[in-house]
Amino acid sequence: MNEIVKINPADYGLEESKAREIEALFTPMLAKMTELEKEYNDVIALKITPETALKAKELRLKYVRVRTGTAEIHKGAKAFYLAGGRFVDGWKNAQLFASEGIEAKLMDIEKHQENQEKERIQKLHDSRLALLRPYIEDDIMAAAGIGRMDEDVWKNYLLGVKVAFEQRKEAERKAEEDRIAAEKAEAAERERIRLDNIRLQKEAEEREKQISAEREKVRKEQEKREKELAVEREKAEAERKALEEKARKEAEEREKLAAEIKAKEQAVEAERKSKEKADKAAKLAPDKEKLSILAEKLDNLEFPELQSPEADQILSDVISLLNKVTAYIREKSQTL
Repeated sequence: MNEIVKINPADYGLEESKAREIEALFTPMLAKMTELEKEYNDVIALKITPETALKAKELRLKYVRVRTGTAEIHKGAKAFYLAGGRFVDGWKNAQLFASEGIEAKLMDIEKHQENQEKERIQKLHDSRLALLRPYIEDDIMAAAGIGRMDEDVWKNYLLGVKVAFEQRKEAERKAEEDRIAAEKAEAAERERIRLDNIRLQKEAEEREKQISAEREKVRKEQEKREKELAVEREKAEAERKALEEKARKEAEEREKLAAEIKAKEQAVEAERKSKEKADKAAKLAPDKEKLSILAEKLDNLEFPELQSPEADQILSDVISLLNKVTAYIREKSQTL
């Protein structure tokens, strides 16, 4: 078990004799704590069993009785010393009551000359402040220490305050004149600006009228141009349709011409086949020569004279196709 704590009375500002009186009150309880220490060491050394638990309980209750006894001693001792403190306060207050009146009277005698000087200075301060007030705005700042000034210093100070006041008033008067002049100039400038604004407003209105007229003119021109574009679009659409119709007719003519050419080719082919037997029977000429003769015949075909450009285009296409046919015949006949 830890050693019993020792309290140092010097830590609490107590004399040794007074401390021993208080310590004596707690000595019996401390002795009992010492007596219980051996029993405590024996219990904590035992193995924990129901019997050990019972011994621990009995020992704990003994410590509780010591603790509560100590609390009772503490309560009684503290009440005693609190009463003693109040008793001491009573002595101090009685002495204070008896001394305060005496000290106040003696202080009046002690400070009599000083108070008279303060009264003189205050009266001088008040009379001088009355002379200063017409020239100052802040009593505290301007009048600080005037009661203690020598007469010459005070006269110079008062003169300086008067001069500064008059200079300030003159500056204020000049500033007021400048302000009035500035206000007049500002009023004149405002009037000039007002007249300028009226003029500028009229000019702006005139410009707005011109702009509105221009806008109307542009709008009408735009409407006219849109109508013209619409007419041009309609015309272009009609021309496009006419060209498409022309192209369609030309395509029909080309198809028709191609059909005629095909029919003629088929007729030629039929004629060729009809003569084939005779040609083969006679075998008077080789196939290469016969094909050459056929190409000659195709080259020598007679074509009609046409009136329209469209028909001329179709005939031109036919001639081109026939030229391709004759070229094909001659090319292939070379391989025979």
